[in-house]
Amino acid sequence: MIIRDVLKFAVEYLGKTENAVLDSEVVLGFVLGVDKEYLFAHGNEEVDGFLVNLFKKYLDRVKNGEPVSYITNSKEFYGLDFFVDKRVLVPRPETEMLVEEVLQFLKSNADAGKCFRVLDVGTGSGNIAIALAKNFDGQDVVALDVSESAIEVAKINIEQHSLEDKVQVYQSDLLDVIDDGENFDVIVANLPYIGRIKNNYVGGGVEKHEPGTALFGGNDGLKLYKKMFQQIADKRVGFKLLVGEFGFGQGKDLEILLGKYFDHGWRIKSDLAGIDRMFVVEG
Repeated sequence: MIIRDVLKFAVEYLGKTENAVLDSEVVLGFVLGVDKEYLFAHGNEEVDGFLVNLFKKYLDRVKNGEPVSYITNSKEFYGLDFFVDKRVLVPRPETEMLVEEVLQFLKSNADAGKCFRVLDVGTGSGNIAIALAKNFDGQDVVALDVSESAIEVAKINIEQHSLEDKVQVYQSDLLDVIDDGENFDVIVANLPYIGRIKNNYVGGGVEKHEPGTALFGGNDGLKLYKKMFQQIADKRVGFKLLVGEFGFGQGKDLEILLGKYFDHGWRIKSDLAGIDRMFVVEG
């Protein structure tokens, strides 16, 4: 089969699955070791039968709802490439909002010679911590995750981006390893926020294939944020900026939660689709 026919077969086979065309191109490019432009420019090139069969096996996984990133072990986030596998959640584009918010704060408050302290809670693959460290030099980042497996993946990405001297990663149940009275310029958190009972919509094959510990945050999805806010209060952890991501339909509940733990200086921000997506607290 030639490349053009392989892609046509793939799109028809995937049918109505989301992103059938893009997924077909990404997986075939991965199998052949080429980019999308090459596929378009060499549509009449023959594909080895062994590679066609391998491609079809990968297509079966895609059709079953497995994220393409788990097949290619790669996901782009904030213009950077990250290693991912089933030990971590696949980074989402909407999470780039958190990076933008933090970078804006860092750049607005930068002084000559100043080094910011940034805490990334629930680091997963390390995508937020690494994106911050790659885009702003004057900071030291501490990244935390409860999952030892996720820590292993984060370390792979930290090394891949040569940030061993800028990003330190530790296993911790939220802020357990943080000392009482410790201060940070920024705390950024992307904690599991899908509810077991309320706010429990999970699209596609997400629940089937991605780690549950990175998805679910108690009955209403806000259990871990409640716990982190309580830890901040109990440990008297200082910060100038606290930002976090939450899910569809959780804005009102989060407003109540923020009002309980923080007297003032907090707000909810919407994503490009107009959906409440991020909270911002100024310390």
